[in-house]
Amino acid sequence: MKLPRVALDFRWLDALCLCNGQHRYAVDLIRGLHEVRPELQFVVLGSRPLAVPEIADVFSDFDRWQYQSVPRFIGTGALYREHARYQWLLRRLKIDLLHALHSFVPVFPPVPVVETVYDMMLELFPEYRQIVRSRDYRLHRWAFRKFAARAIAISNTTASDLERQWGFPRERTDVVYLGGEPSSPVKKSIAEEVPMILAPYNLEPRKNLRSLLQGAAKLKGTGCKFRLVLFGRAAVNEDRERQFGATIAQLGLESCTELTGRIADRGLLKLYRTASVFVFPSVYEGFGLPVLEAMSAGACVVAHNESAMAEVLGDAGWLVDMRSADAISGALAAAMHCPAMGERAAVRARQFSRERMAKETVVVYGKALALCPIRELRYSEGLYGGARNRLPGRVVEDLGSD
Repeated sequence: MKLPRVALDFRWLDALCLCNGQHRYAVDLIRGLHEVRPELQFVVLGSRPLAVPEIADVFSDFDRWQYQSVPRFIGTGALYREHARYQWLLRRLKIDLLHALHSFVPVFPPVPVVETVYDMMLELFPEYRQIVRSRDYRLHRWAFRKFAARAIAISNTTASDLERQWGFPRERTDVVYLGGEPSSPVKKSIAEEVPMILAPYNLEPRKNLRSLLQGAAKLKGTGCKFRLVLFGRAAVNEDRERQFGATIAQLGLESCTELTGRIADRGLLKLYRTASVFVFPSVYEGFGLPVLEAMSAGACVVAHNESAMAEVLGDAGWLVDMRSADAISGALAAAMHCPAMGERAAVRARQFSRERMAKETVVVYGKALALCPIRELRYSEGLYGGARNRLPGRVVEDLGSD
């Protein structure tokens, strides 16, 4: 029996690295799908000559997995050429379903399309107004609303924003939370004599680092000693760094603030496990992956009481108004004296597994394939190998090669 062929469009993300949340999602999803082995075949579309190292071993499974290099067009009219290319590409590869892992839905696609939608921040914050007005953005919004069979939203926050901002029907949106690879049992590192407050160094306005600095200054004013360690280096420019330095000086935090710069996963895991508190001051996220990473490592977490962070953290940490320096200061003081909350966070984090994400994504594929009326395909063991239930779906006939 022919298995449906699903194309995973990684072409718009594989030039990035694991420090980018969307790239990490794509890698985790591919690895998760490989591990759960649904009754499907997969073709990963990439812009590189070879697959990125993080997923290279997946393609040793020749019967189920294939990598197709499709270099991106550049120059005048590149985006329009990309749209035209997909008409030919999907037919030549005999694809039955396209999963867009980034914001690209081809116009008049010959097969059903599912797109993963991460957030609606471009619509919600004025600093992105120019992007929203651009022709490329408007074309994607139109193509998505017109041609996407289903959307995968990475949180209920994103699903609600998608319906409100773009009018995309909620009944065609499935919420599939992000999930990482299985983690080993948490072994909390020995806490340092001076408590460490850990947070990302991201100067994008919505990331709200200034409020964290103000809250830390209030905490310091109570006589509490701590180290404020900021990891990474995102959304940085000369003006923003100058303002950051001025704020640090104004609040008297120079002596207790450290910047690590960009840091590898292993080093970041050590920081998560050593920190007394992890703070994620952002006021809007589609998911908030660093929150989940910190929870998985057993960190005590403080995050915003709205947006997707509240969905992820739940009652396993401190949810406060991150626009309030007083609320931040109070939460930091409480978290420093409640290390047991880190164990609770680690337990909750196990709900957000890579296996669950992959299986729920396959269910979405089944819904999208069922929209095609050409012929019915019944899975002898369900959508997952070994499952007892029989799930119907529909796939298109082979379209042949051009």
